[in-house]
Amino acid sequence: MFLAICQGLGLAIAAGLILGVVFPPIMPTWGAIVGAAPIGVLAAGAALNGADEPLWPALPVGVLGAGLAAVITRDVAAGAIRRQRDQVTGAEVQAPSGVTVIVVLAAVAVAGISLVLEPFSLLALVALTFLWLSRRRQAERKHEGLRVLR
Repeated sequence: MFLAICQGLGLAIAAGLILGVVFPPIMPTWGAIVGAAPIGVLAAGAALNGADEPLWPALPVGVLGAGLAAVITRDVAAGAIRRQRDQVTGAEVQAPSGVTVIVVLAAVAVAGISLVLEPFSLLALVALTFLWLSRRRQAERKHEGLRVLR
């Protein structure tokens, strides 16, 4: 059952990566989670069903994997859009094509490796969590020296 859950987690992360890069950056964080969670649950459920395991673990695994991946990918794509807007004027709504290609290739790699080497999805989950935490710390430090003392 552990290997089937790991495989489902890898497929849910891959789905969240792809969905996160296509969500517009104006969408709130909860919207990205709500949008990616059903696809993640279906992907995890497919992996569990294929291994003839119970389907109940697909709900937390799919929501966690797809939701986290979608939030992080949406944040990275939004940063790329902001940097591109600073260079060129114009209102672009989607992530630059280079970021999209990199994210889609990463999603394919995570899904493919998770199908063959199931525990790899745990490594992908740790990497996504580390990326999320480091981006949050960096955002907190960004305006640290701008406080006005009275």
